[in-house]
Amino acid sequence: MPDTQKKLNLAAWVLVVPATLFLLLAGSTKMLGANPLASIDAMAPWVFWIGLGEVTAALLYAVPRTSIIGALFLSAHLGGAILFHIIRGENFFGPVLTSFWFQSLMLLSVWVVVFLRYPAIVSNFQSDSSS
Repeated sequence: MPDTQKKLNLAAWVLVVPATLFLLLAGSTKMLGANPLASIDAMAPWVFWIGLGEVTAALLYAVPRTSIIGALFLSAHLGGAILFHIIRGENFFGPVLTSFWFQSLMLLSVWVVVFLRYPAIVSNFQSDSSS
């Protein structure tokens, strides 16, 4: 493996480990019913399943071989979380953890990791000048 790819993989792991730990913690609290989301009547029946999906996506994302599938699952999950925070009208300029900014930054880091692990994906977005 070239030295550059080793550096890219190290950078990817630096982003993956804390994100995965956070997602596993958040998902497990939802599965155990210890998350504030469970106190919202409309969400209560779904909190366990949201947590299970979050834990599953985090585990898929952490394993390099399945990280693209995990990134797709996390995109759906984090997109829903962003929408949830926006619909609730949470403070746009408030603390990062209580607004949609945290989920937005997490989603950005998920895809940065995919591009670091699989740099060839970027070439799919470049235009073909020979046409």
